[in-house]
Amino acid sequence: MKQYIRPAYLKPGDTVAVVAMASALSEKSRQTLYWKAMLESWGLRVKTGRHLYDSIPGEFAGSDADRAADLTEMLLDPEVKAIISFRGGYGSMRTVRALDQRLFTAHPKWLVGFSDITVFHAVLQSLGIESILGAMPSTVGEDSAVSEESLRKALFGEIRSYRTSPHPFSKPGQARGRLVGGNLSLIVSCLGTPWAHRLEEDSILFIEDVDERMYNLDRMLLTLQQGGAFDRARGIVIGQFTDTSGEDEWQRTAIDLVNEYMAPLDKPVLFGFDCGHEHPNYSLYLGREVTLDVTPDGGLLAFDNG
Repeated sequence: MKQYIRPAYLKPGDTVAVVAMASALSEKSRQTLYWKAMLESWGLRVKTGRHLYDSIPGEFAGSDADRAADLTEMLLDPEVKAIISFRGGYGSMRTVRALDQRLFTAHPKWLVGFSDITVFHAVLQSLGIESILGAMPSTVGEDSAVSEESLRKALFGEIRSYRTSPHPFSKPGQARGRLVGGNLSLIVSCLGTPWAHRLEEDSILFIEDVDERMYNLDRMLLTLQQGGAFDRARGIVIGQFTDTSGEDEWQRTAIDLVNEYMAPLDKPVLFGFDCGHEHPNYSLYLGREVTLDVTPDGGLLAFDNG
């Protein structure tokens, strides 16, 4: 299995950068600095992108070039040890297009985010660099303590494994592979691009999604199925599928629909993993080799930290 670059874990006194890689900040986000106090309470220094508070038509956080410039500045800054996207939304693919992606390899640092930031994780996977799928400043607040602590542990290298409760749709088995994936709609959107996700034979695939219609969800699952992604993966982890519309018309839930695609597979499938657009939102090391062990008593996702 190909060796991936693992950025250095953080330590107290390190500097993290917070930038807007996609959509503009909401008005509420502009008025609170809870996220900054949170990062500083971990002993970290915080730098913000020059265009963090920008907003242009289309609800982007500045122009594509401006967002790429903020990310470039932080990649080139030797003080910055990790880069956190303030939020997702839409715009990551446009930012990637405006960015010199060779900078990721020249200056490997932890990149953090989920949802639309799945595109950046795909780029890093294509380059062989680990990253963190985890909570963003826009998602932290009064009810997010578990998600925040999971992100802190990920940044400081303290996550070893996760255990989950039994789920009626989980399929028992054990597999070892490299954890890839993220938001389902962005995984599918990246197909055919230079940074398409590594949906290969040595992968453990993670998927989650939010605010989709049932027919869109079905179409995306069908696309991955017919493209062979589910067959090639050694195991699959199913995260949160939140605010799916059309379940009444389809007379089943989003998880029921996902299970229709997982049930025929002869490999471990773990349902009920708390990662996605709800709390708790557990952080994952993408690009990391993992062991997936699913039994009738629950699941274990263990990271290779050697």
